[in-house]
Amino acid sequence: MKNGKRFLGIIGGMGAEAGAVLYERIIRLTPVEVDQDHIESLLYSNTTIPDRTKAILNEGPSSYPPLLDSARLLERNEVDLIILGCVTSHHYIEALRKEIKCEVLSAIEETLEQIKSRAPRAKKVGILGTTGTIRTELFQKALKAASLEPLILPDDIQEKFVMGALYAPDGIKAGYQQPARDKMLVAMNWLLLNGAEAIISGCSEFPLLFDQDDCLVPLVDAMDALIRKAIFRCTGREALERPNRQIDD
Repeated sequence: MKNGKRFLGIIGGMGAEAGAVLYERIIRLTPVEVDQDHIESLLYSNTTIPDRTKAILNEGPSSYPPLLDSARLLERNEVDLIILGCVTSHHYIEALRKEIKCEVLSAIEETLEQIKSRAPRAKKVGILGTTGTIRTELFQKALKAASLEPLILPDDIQEKFVMGALYAPDGIKAGYQQPARDKMLVAMNWLLLNGAEAIISGCSEFPLLFDQDDCLVPLVDAMDALIRKAIFRCTGREALERPNRQIDD
């Protein structure tokens, strides 16, 4: 800790653009008056980490060894806490917590806190996430423990619209935004039509495609919840949405 602020480590690269957006969001939400008020941080964009969903479904190599190597690299650089720039990678969070000494924040835990705050009357919560996240029941278990009913997509809709938005030739990982957005809105509407009273946006790449303006019920962005907690843990101050500043001629 320096000057009363904690040193933040970020494991990015899962995907690369999502990690950059996450870091930009941290800068945007941190309450500052001068440059020196920003959080000292180290973003390690490790693009060699194998696909998390394929690893979880036993369709590819494990993501855990390079995730652990990344966390250890950050720890050697004396960060005080770490966040993971991928929701699906939280499948490994308890294993990471056992191996490293610094604090690792959880997007799953912080999402539940945001649901309690923003949608206190919600009983049924829809989940948008990768198939890896859905299969590991990261959010379902947390919701059930909080006496909330999780709502997930049928397998065919999950694969065609959510995974298609991410991995199809015209998906977000290939750099295409509008076709991916269209697919995700179909998935979101299915959850709404089936009684979701709040929806979890459970993938770091989803904010590239949609936001609260697209959703008729509270939309809780898992990465945004994580970012807000990281800002608070690093600075002791709540995140603050700042308007874009205009430069006068």
